[in-house]
Amino acid sequence: MRSVRAPRFHVAEVRSGRLTLAAAESRHALAVLRLRPGDTVEVFDGQGAHAMGKLVDDGAGRRAVRRGGGAVVEVGEVWVEPPPGRHLTLYVAACKGPRLDWLVEKCTELGVDRIRLVEFARSVVRAGDARLAKLSRVAIEACKQCGRNRLPQLSIGDPWPPAPAPGERLVVCDPEAPISLVEQLSRNSARDAVHLTAVIGPEGGLADDERAHLHGAGAVPVRLAPHVLRVETAAVAVAAVWAAAPSV
Repeated sequence: MRSVRAPRFHVAEVRSGRLTLAAAESRHALAVLRLRPGDTVEVFDGQGAHAMGKLVDDGAGRRAVRRGGGAVVEVGEVWVEPPPGRHLTLYVAACKGPRLDWLVEKCTELGVDRIRLVEFARSVVRAGDARLAKLSRVAIEACKQCGRNRLPQLSIGDPWPPAPAPGERLVVCDPEAPISLVEQLSRNSARDAVHLTAVIGPEGGLADDERAHLHGAGAVPVRLAPHVLRVETAAVAVAAVWAAAPSV
């Protein structure tokens, strides 16, 4: 029978000793989960460091949260998870409202390392800094839920077209491509498939000059399914295929 996992909370820095949770995390611990002194928790910083600890002071519980106070956790030994040996970067068009939240949530759970929100020629949605801040919170919540200790990097306005690093594969999602992403990854050696960058354009498709730029950068067109997918579905499909691919 699977053991119950301790509640997880994000902190700016994981270190031994007493840590005070930020307001949002304290609210989750005290007002939502109703934790009390002596309860076991886990803390992580999103950069690989994590540790178990115990809540030692709830500052009078929910009243402290309303006053802006924070829960205090006594942390013991700290572990640092090494960086992953393989990574996935998504250059993806932004989509509307909760669909973009869902994209970030699910791609975080599947282990995507970088999510670059790109404004394509046919993009309808433009994500700004305020939106990026909310998406960062979505990614934190997803890491808390799934047990991931490293947050994905979220950004807007990265250089275009993406330039793959040595040993990195660049693909562009295209429903009319002659081969699937699964086939493309299986054609590569294990070493070649370690690092992948995938481009997912808007639902109106890529403009001709965008396709030309990607072709010039060495991108390989790949399909994901027999039908045209929404942006968020395509992103999750890429992440799921990559997550299930053999690692080295």
